[in-house]
Amino acid sequence: MEIYCDGERVFISRDYRVEGISKKDLLEGSRERVIWQSEKLSETPHKLTNTRYHIVGAGSSKLIRMDRRNGETVEIGLENYIKDLTSNLRDVFFVTAEGVYRVSAERFVESEVVRYSVSDLLDKPIKSVDVLGNYLFVIGGNFLYKLTLEGEKISEKALADGVKVLSDYEGPVAITEKEVIYFTDDMEVLSSGSYDGVFVKAEHGAYNTFLLSDRSFNVFGKTGKRFAHVEDAHYSSFTEGLNHIYFYDQKEKAISVAGKKDLLGDNFQEIDLTALVGIVMGSLMLAEREGAEVLLREEKGFIDAHINGEHVPVEEVILKLSKYFPEVFYLYKNPGYYEEIESFAERFDIFKVEGRDVRLNTDLLGKLLELHSSFRTFGEDIAKDVISLALR
Repeated sequence: MEIYCDGERVFISRDYRVEGISKKDLLEGSRERVIWQSEKLSETPHKLTNTRYHIVGAGSSKLIRMDRRNGETVEIGLENYIKDLTSNLRDVFFVTAEGVYRVSAERFVESEVVRYSVSDLLDKPIKSVDVLGNYLFVIGGNFLYKLTLEGEKISEKALADGVKVLSDYEGPVAITEKEVIYFTDDMEVLSSGSYDGVFVKAEHGAYNTFLLSDRSFNVFGKTGKRFAHVEDAHYSSFTEGLNHIYFYDQKEKAISVAGKKDLLGDNFQEIDLTALVGIVMGSLMLAEREGAEVLLREEKGFIDAHINGEHVPVEEVILKLSKYFPEVFYLYKNPGYYEEIESFAERFDIFKVEGRDVRLNTDLLGKLLELHSSFRTFGEDIAKDVISLALR
């Protein structure tokens, strides 16, 4: 059994199916209303992740792709147990004890599964993987590795008893059997904190690492400080949304919800998805004001920028902006939120898709640029960083 979420749903895998439960009904009435259900699967996924159009699950020896639009399911059979998986908008990355693999979310067939040859050079067993921009972080044996998306080893760091790696916009977050360790981009230790019990699951959004053990649920900040914890919880899994944590209560056999504000108090400011979309589009408009030629295009549901004639996927813009607006990292970290960008933008008149072109509401975004303190303070730097994406 596992749970995960996107902008509108909490997904739960159980009894050989994956169900999408309405977030709105959970938040407003604590009611589990199923709005999406997969067909019966050959295995119940023990891991879940999102791409642009699909939710992907890992069973014991099956990789399973489920289409959010029509429920169509595709399964890929593998020879070894899948230990962990992650994804970006377009690709799925997963590990077995012996290898690191990639498969396209669109060309999801066994013949398209690529095993990285660097797998043979990594310490075994391989345990966990996460993606950040053009890099993968992998835990193998007693090491943490940084690889390119093409499978070239960039660096390694000794790491005893590692069980899970997650990505922050500044670098990897490694979970060992006793600690949460924050690293810089160049794999130097930034901070650490300890927890009790046996590791169950961890997720990291923009500001905090949420960690469930068999004894407690814990919230860590990047200083390594534990800001909050819940002892003796009957949770078997959880997933992080923008403003809430969704738990599966093993005792009640039900999903429950906790507000991050309730857990963290004044340490947390609620995040508005509309504002996140506005920040991304406003930053592109700011780059244009600084002299860059910026065009926005929509192709098969993916919004891409063309900056000074160079193609720049909008997810690269999102990742670049995360150092100025950490909350924007949620849009990168969970590709399931990408589904909401267009609907929220049109609902609040941030932009509209007309054919292949994306038209920005320059008046509204101009007001955002004037009001947001980070735009006022770092506007020139933000514009330069966005423009630099076209210079790779």
